[in-house]
Amino acid sequence: MIIDIFMAAAISAAIILLLWLLRGVMLTPVKKGKNQKLTVTLRVTGPSPELESTVDGLLWLIRNGTLPAEIIIEDAGMDSETRQAAELLCSRGAIINIR
Repeated sequence: MIIDIFMAAAISAAIILLLWLLRGVMLTPVKKGKNQKLTVTLRVTGPSPELESTVDGLLWLIRNGTLPAEIIIEDAGMDSETRQAAELLCSRGAIINIR
């Protein structure tokens, strides 16, 4: 009986590991080449209260290894509050640059 429980746990762990690896393969459609650099540029115009959540989502993908990229925010007429939020994200190291 204990052997059956141990075998069921081992098989379950193997299935979970296999599903986790499959998830990684399916969520990594972007592969950059050896001499390539991938950059995500967010072009922001006017007020954008969701800028921080957008950057947080991209950072989650970057830290997870799903998206090997850098983030740049392009100022295309953003308001002062959004500009402050972008500068705060830049100072925290969340983004590379504000143009």
